[in-house]
Amino acid sequence: MEIIDFKEKEVFKKDGRGVAILVDEPYLLVNQVCLEPTQEVPLHHANSNVTLQVVHGEGTFNIGDKAVKMGPGKLLRVPIKSAMSVKNESKERMAFLVIKTPQPQAVEEEARKVEGEEGRFVNLINFPPLKDGSNMEFLEWFSQSSKVFSRHPGFISRTLLKSTEGTGRYAAIVEHDSQGTFMTMHLSEDREVLFRKVAPLLEGTAKPHFYEVAASYRK
Repeated sequence: MEIIDFKEKEVFKKDGRGVAILVDEPYLLVNQVCLEPTQEVPLHHANSNVTLQVVHGEGTFNIGDKAVKMGPGKLLRVPIKSAMSVKNESKERMAFLVIKTPQPQAVEEEARKVEGEEGRFVNLINFPPLKDGSNMEFLEWFSQSSKVFSRHPGFISRTLLKSTEGTGRYAAIVEHDSQGTFMTMHLSEDREVLFRKVAPLLEGTAKPHFYEVAASYRK
């Protein structure tokens, strides 16, 4: 028998969300996520069936095109592959449980058994216009951040595209072995730190779009 004390497991960070793994078993993963006021979990897609429960505080849970404010005493169930993000818009600290069943790794292994191979996962990022004079600094950021992201398991490639319409706008294509490996990278502290660094160079917020490879033809 094991008793897990939520309060003892709380991890709050000034520079981003805190995450503590409470249970890590083949078919069950339970994390406790802690957010200071204004902190958030960025947009991503659920890589397993997820159940969310607030331990204390209140947060806004964006699931698909719906936003739900939730405090303790309720469960929010989120189907696999749903687009989701969470933000603490209150003035108090917030902690909530993320319960995944089965484990994301088990989902991927089962998919491999059925399909015979992992399907590649693609993220298309549309960057907003750059601030005047920041082009070289942005290109340097992309190069350095790509080196960091390339160290994450499942990374295949990260390509920067520049508009041919004379707008100076950029977009990026990120390829990963699977949705699971991409989401691990997407929710990592590396990603949070690197995108905070580039934010002052942009006239807005970068918008991610998620895809699975349906078909591929190469000559």
